[in-house]
Amino acid sequence: MQEEAWCLLVLYGYFASYIATSFSKKVRGDLFSKVEEFSMEEMNKFSVSSLITRTTNDVTQVEMLLAMGLQLIVKAPITAVWAILKILDKNFTWSAITGGAVLILVITIGILMKLVLPNFKKVQKIIDKVNNVTRENLTGIRVVRAFNGEEYQEEKFEKENNDLTKLQTFNQRTMGVMSPVIYMIMNGITLAIYFAGAYMIEEAGLADKIDIFSNMVVFSAYAMQVIISFLMLAMIFMMWPRASVSANRILEVLQSKISIKNGKIKENKTNLKGTVEFKNVSFKYPDGQEKVLQDISFKLNKGETLAIIGSTGCRKIYINKLSAKIF
Repeated sequence: MQEEAWCLLVLYGYFASYIATSFSKKVRGDLFSKVEEFSMEEMNKFSVSSLITRTTNDVTQVEMLLAMGLQLIVKAPITAVWAILKILDKNFTWSAITGGAVLILVITIGILMKLVLPNFKKVQKIIDKVNNVTRENLTGIRVVRAFNGEEYQEEKFEKENNDLTKLQTFNQRTMGVMSPVIYMIMNGITLAIYFAGAYMIEEAGLADKIDIFSNMVVFSAYAMQVIISFLMLAMIFMMWPRASVSANRILEVLQSKISIKNGKIKENKTNLKGTVEFKNVSFKYPDGQEKVLQDISFKLNKGETLAIIGSTGCRKIYINKLSAKIF
């Protein structure tokens, strides 16, 4: 029986991990496909560094919650209900002690979540900034070295890195309070049950002392199972806030509306090949006040070239008839 239980646990862990990793793979693919459809307006809204964080770090946070949650969300309630049913009618005093311990645990988790939850959103945004500074430094490394800007870049990175470190230090220290509280509750509930049982044994008759002692030992074991079950659920609640923030950030990308959509390719019913035609084309950048192009119309057939000349920085366009590239 025990070997069968271990086999089921192994299979359960395997399938939970498989579902979590498959889900993260699907989400990363959807994010990549969605970003490929973005125009400059959407790119300016999210920024490249933020999109990188959402595709990597945020997806990982959700994956971790799924991998742990799928294993604990089923096991913990079953264990808790089974243990509670075993000790439900044993002794009111011991049951009250167990209920009080669970209540203290729930209140502690609630307070910690209220303190830490607002910081998780800040953490993800600061990670965006760290990625942005790193990306700027790596892509412009030649310019940085040419202008001797290493010290400036180091100070810029150090600021964002320190902000992330301070915030994460506060979060970890706050969540670190959970460990001593857990041990205090686990040891305290055993001590309280044995303390109350000692008085019962002292007042009981000789024939009842052995029964009270055996019930006390059994009750203490089942009470520990109840506490452990709630601790399993507490682990999920500890991971839930950050995963929730990450999930919302992922949904912001997946649910964003595309401002410029690709048109559908219609069947070419003409004999035209290599023809480029603009009809009353206008274009303005999302944050621009004036249009870069306004009512531009022309047609280029195969073998023809159009060039627009002007001074540097006047937004020239050169269109080659063969490659159809716009510079």
